Amino acid sequence: MDQMIETERKVLASGIEINYLANEFLFRQGQKAEFVFYFQGGEISLKSFNAPEGIIYQACPIFLGISEVMEGKKHTFSAETIQTSKFLVFEKNYFLMLMQEFDFAPSYFEQKSKEFESIFTELVPH
Repeated sequence: MDQMIETERKVLASGIEINYLANEFLFRQGQKAEFVFYFQGGEISLKSFNAPEGIIYQACPIFLGISEVMEGKKHTFSAETIQTSKFLVFEKNYFLMLMQEFDFAPSYFEQKSKEFESIFTELVPH
């Protein structure tokens, strides 16, 4: 467990912190995944064809876009800020390099991807 905590510390220290204003899209459904986002605070809306009314999220930090970047897929949902929100942003190639640089990064990101899927089951394609 200490190794995962250390991996998380290293990974998060590698992200670029960006504050998004209200009503800004991080990405749209069907868009090619070029970034991984780590939501740190604020409020975001996640929408998909399966959940067009959207899911409002303002809880604990969570990664957005891990599986899409790792699998080279397009986003399966849209993410838009509702209020000013803070993120760590990882460019796709840099994110993939982190997977190679840290021994426990693949396990860490797999765990984080599953956390996302367990919270937002209606956004995950079946």
